[in-house]
Amino acid sequence: MPELPDLVHIEDRLRAEIAGKQIAAARTGDPTVLRLMTPEPFPGLLVGRRLETVARRGHFMRFGLDGGLVIVVNAMLAGRYKLLPVGADGKKDPRAMGLALVFEGGPELHYVDDKRMGKVYVARAVDEAKIPVYGKLGLDLMSPAFTREAFGKAIARRRDQVRAFLMDKGALASIGNAYADEILFAAGLHPKTFCNKLPPEAVDALYVAIPRVLADAIAEIRRRDEPIEIKVRDFLKVRGRDGKPCLTCGTTIRAVRVGDGDACFCPSCQPETRKLFVNWSQLGPAKDRSPSGG
Repeated sequence: MPELPDLVHIEDRLRAEIAGKQIAAARTGDPTVLRLMTPEPFPGLLVGRRLETVARRGHFMRFGLDGGLVIVVNAMLAGRYKLLPVGADGKKDPRAMGLALVFEGGPELHYVDDKRMGKVYVARAVDEAKIPVYGKLGLDLMSPAFTREAFGKAIARRRDQVRAFLMDKGALASIGNAYADEILFAAGLHPKTFCNKLPPEAVDALYVAIPRVLADAIAEIRRRDEPIEIKVRDFLKVRGRDGKPCLTCGTTIRAVRVGDGDACFCPSCQPETRKLFVNWSQLGPAKDRSPSGG
């Protein structure tokens, strides 16, 4: 899914391309992805409206329309955005088309989700807090509200593993798999470390790592300036590099199960703080071992 640095780039591009334009047509390939929270029928409730604002909020993208209407998109695992000239591909819309907006004079904005796990909500602005998850997002990591004091309060009573805390959208808005791994690597923390076992200096390191990693990623993605449907991740230091040498120390990057997903980490740069089922620091090259366990 697009994570926060990807969404900042997408937000910039969409604001430049479609903000201020009028919607000439709208369509969907799968009504189950499109969630209408207003009584007006689709697509009539969108056609003729002007798109006034484009803003990222956590891992959601918010489109403000005139007349007090909003479109809020949660891309989940596989959702992606795409800008095309009107009628450019000439193909029939895929069933995975969550929403297509055609603007006067172009372009078309497509939201496509092959897994159809994401959701597109159309609501009155006064009701947007009722949108699932969106109305209960935690600290905005890109806002002045993300202070050391606020972060300390968010992590203070946590008893779960630090990677799970980072990915809790109700605590922090919002970090996904890729950047959870990158932030923990930058902070030198093993992904299975429990929050209540972190000393103050480790909490400080984690707080400092979050904006630094995100800012560096945003700068790199902006520098590449790829089309918004392309996910730029080849510059990451640990995510997706299991079995390869750590760029800092040369130790083999490992993948370990944490919660519902896998975390990539360096056993030397991110040493374990408790006895685990697998002692990664004692193992040979990744090709000789399974990445499960730990």
